[in-house]
Amino acid sequence: MNRIGRRTTLALPALLLPAGLRAQANATGAPAGYPQGYQEVVAGAEREGSLLISSIMSAENWRPVLEGFNRRYPKIKVETLDLPNSREVFERYLAERGTNSRTADLLATADPSGWIEFQQRGEVMPYESPEAAAWPAWSKPWPGVYTVSADPLVFIYNKMLVPEAQQPKSFAQFANLAQENRARWRNKLTSYGAHNGGFGYSANFGFVQKHGDQAWEWFKQIAPAQPRWERSGGPMTEKVTSGEYAAGWFVSAITFWPRLNDPARARVLGWNFIEDGQLVILRGMAIPKGARNVNAAKLMLDYIASAEGQRAFGRGGLTPARPDIRPGEGIRHTFSSISEAVGGEKNIAFIDYNPAMLEQYQPFIDRWKQAYGVS
Repeated sequence: MNRIGRRTTLALPALLLPAGLRAQANATGAPAGYPQGYQEVVAGAEREGSLLISSIMSAENWRPVLEGFNRRYPKIKVETLDLPNSREVFERYLAERGTNSRTADLLATADPSGWIEFQQRGEVMPYESPEAAAWPAWSKPWPGVYTVSADPLVFIYNKMLVPEAQQPKSFAQFANLAQENRARWRNKLTSYGAHNGGFGYSANFGFVQKHGDQAWEWFKQIAPAQPRWERSGGPMTEKVTSGEYAAGWFVSAITFWPRLNDPARARVLGWNFIEDGQLVILRGMAIPKGARNVNAAKLMLDYIASAEGQRAFGRGGLTPARPDIRPGEGIRHTFSSISEAVGGEKNIAFIDYNPAMLEQYQPFIDRWKQAYGVS
């Protein structure tokens, strides 16, 4: 098991923040409107003095969050550990807990099946956040598990290879285009392979959970184009940019969107939401039962769940899931704006915490391989 991760700490002066955010950043102590006894949590966290977070988010994702948190709670030193993959977040914690070693105080990762297993092991500390009432039921599946972000998976394409009339907006359209262009697009379509496990399995399962047998029929339509499978959004984006691939589906938007900041890439790359089943993966967070600095972990969880913390993660490149957060101030999209773009929440396909994701793993993989002709 890989035990290596990148550690990051951050404490920057409020003057480095955008002017409109300085007032928020300069506030200290318990937020206004929190329960009267919350100041005891703050005092306990200050005595603890530190917080260790295990996640799969980079230092740049965390930077705006840590800036705001450090302004509000300057006596708490926060360290984030950026691990190589989602599963490592749980494996590392369980290995450390098994040897009574120092564990993370807060876990944050996009791995629905991992969260299901973690909850079933009884490792989640039940915690009712003062921010809980602002969040819908789908975002807090069990006591103590909350949502960091709701990140979309989208269509991407090379505009030089896919004419405007064929730039897909729905999965039904994409499946028909793949069938019609199966010779021209042979080996030039890409996505996450469900048989590669992890993210690919979760994405495909979430889409089938939304559409049932219709999803399997669409997969069969795409199969004659002989797609090629990748394990992450970075290689997909690079190969679509170069023209090795014409298009991809279920591509991580938070990996793809930053590439559009390069004007040369933006001239080549295009993307669309999936209007008849927009996938969003729920990135969860929770305080594990082995946490030492429980009060500090509560402060961070509550901050991330707050409107201020959600905007901060939005500026860090994630997709705020809290319903009252809107785009702007460096935030490209939020769950609410995505939902509106695809015609409402009825057209969202959640990659969520359905236990069937574990129970049906092998039968699902077998059927997926059969649909795509994968050996």
